[in-house]
Amino acid sequence: MAVILPPDLPARAALAAEGVPLLEAHDPAAADALNIVIFNLMPKKLETELQLARMLGRASVDVAITLAAPENYAGKNAPPGHLDRFYRRWRDVKLSSFDTVIITGAPIETLPFEAVNYWNEMTEVLDWTRGANDGAGIPLLSLCWGAQAALYRYYGVPKHQLEAKRFGVFQHRLTDKASPFLQCLDDGPMMPVSRWTETRVEDLKALPHLKPLLVSEGSGIGALADERLGHLHVLNHFEYDAETLAIEYQRDLEKGGPISRPINYFPDDDPTNPPPQTWRANAQAFYGNWVRWVVERKAR
Repeated sequence: MAVILPPDLPARAALAAEGVPLLEAHDPAAADALNIVIFNLMPKKLETELQLARMLGRASVDVAITLAAPENYAGKNAPPGHLDRFYRRWRDVKLSSFDTVIITGAPIETLPFEAVNYWNEMTEVLDWTRGANDGAGIPLLSLCWGAQAALYRYYGVPKHQLEAKRFGVFQHRLTDKASPFLQCLDDGPMMPVSRWTETRVEDLKALPHLKPLLVSEGSGIGALADERLGHLHVLNHFEYDAETLAIEYQRDLEKGGPISRPINYFPDDDPTNPPPQTWRANAQAFYGNWVRWVVERKAR
């Protein structure tokens, strides 16, 4: 199906070149699109916009994407004027109506949540998403730090600092094959991981509504859900392009900090070899499952 994006957003040209159908907001067919607001906190705005729009634009229904950010969020790595031109701020978003919310990761995972300068606004966003009475809110897809933030706000689940960056492409086990989010995924899907902190299974034992869906022996929990509230929390990065980890690796090398090559990524563990996107089909199935689930929930 098609995706509706802000006019002139750079991702539009790339998606059109890839054959992803695009719709204009004024097109009559757009009236029935699934309205998604994405709080994009990732440092590389254009790359994340393209990655998520690609996944959502290949789902089974038309989707309309609104990009958003907190009031106190500067987005230092975004091109000049990009946020002012293409993003709506929280004060505007909270007065609007959306079918679902996506909150991305952010390069702040080693900070305590309360030390993040826009944390108060993020708690407002999360509370607005959850709604009243623990279930009258908006379906949520949270990613990486966004998932950790949601788990902390909703359940008090902590994040734990790792001794070294967990970095690479890890095989995951499907722990609930009946889950609507895991239909048509391979038995051992690969998934990119790039984290300095982790969420631990033992912290979920008193939370029976939170069900792990994807778990890796090498990287821990990959995704979990609370279907009661309509929340899907993904700690890793199905949306990543083939070269995303390579770019992160080169960036970390240039910074001079401690970094190892991403595991299970470069062919023959040689950074000069272009990495394959071994997770692409499973990623598309996962996002397609989530979109269908939101549509079905909306129709109830």
